[in-house]
Amino acid sequence: MAQQERDRFVMQLKQTAAERKIPIDRLSSRDLPDKDGFELIIEAGGKKQIFTIDELAAIKDPQGEIDLLINQIGDNE
Repeated sequence: MAQQERDRFVMQLKQTAAERKIPIDRLSSRDLPDKDGFELIIEAGGKKQIFTIDELAAIKDPQGEIDLLINQIGDNE
């Protein structure tokens, strides 16, 4: 996944979380070697979660992927 697309995905995630009043204390990402995707490391509500994001899903339906992440973060608060 191109860095620019990943950055756009992360920005959309931050914006959606802010709109839904889900506090994210820290958010970072890293490439997955030899895989089509990346990992998101999200710290929210004192908990650290790592999500593997499939490149195709993030490009094809970024808002759907973001909604899934937001729901999981919100459930764990």
